Amino acid sequence: MKMRWVLLSVTALTIAAAVYGGAVIRPTFTDYTSQENWKEHFMVAGVDGSFGVDNCGVMKEYLPQSPYILRVEVLGDLEVLFGQAQQKVKVKQVYAGDGLEVGREIYLSRRGWSVVFVEPYSIERQYVNIMDVGREYLVFANGEIDALDSDLPVYSCCKGFEKETGETVSFLVAPVFCYDHTDNVPLQATGNYGTYVPYSEAKDNEFFGMTSEMVEAWEQLKAEMIQKYPR
Repeated sequence: MKMRWVLLSVTALTIAAAVYGGAVIRPTFTDYTSQENWKEHFMVAGVDGSFGVDNCGVMKEYLPQSPYILRVEVLGDLEVLFGQAQQKVKVKQVYAGDGLEVGREIYLSRRGWSVVFVEPYSIERQYVNIMDVGREYLVFANGEIDALDSDLPVYSCCKGFEKETGETVSFLVAPVFCYDHTDNVPLQATGNYGTYVPYSEAKDNEFFGMTSEMVEAWEQLKAEMIQKYPR
């Protein structure tokens, strides 16, 4: 009888945790991010160092081999879910990839895209800004991913892939490029959080680079990709 009560207690705690996660945590995210200028209270990470510059060269060589290459129009602002974040887009042109038609609405996400509600309270985007609603972007994606409770297909922005030789190619920066020009300025980290900076200081950038060399390398990469896949 004692063991039965223990099992019942464990079951009750499990159910309570699930209810808390679904009924309390998620609405808290929604309530917080529905506030005006909520992003101003968060930080974003910038990238610096020679590794970032070198990786732009890797991306320049291997991005054209991505399974999906798309031009999309952004339909909605960042949607924050439990452990991930996504944005709704409409496919305007398909340069590579099967199964997607022009006009199809999808969500674009990426492993690592999320909003962290513990210090340093950050918007994790792999060094690129949130896409602007109404603008068009060139996107390199791996393909559709499983997503529970989603009314639209969710496609993962390309993080890299395995070559035929078995070698893994990784992309440090999320390969998302706005077709419009944006002036990117090198960011300066403040405080005790490494390369994290307040979003208010980075919000006008498309790319979060910490040095002029890093910004220049990314802008050259963007220019070549936009030229290769024009709208």
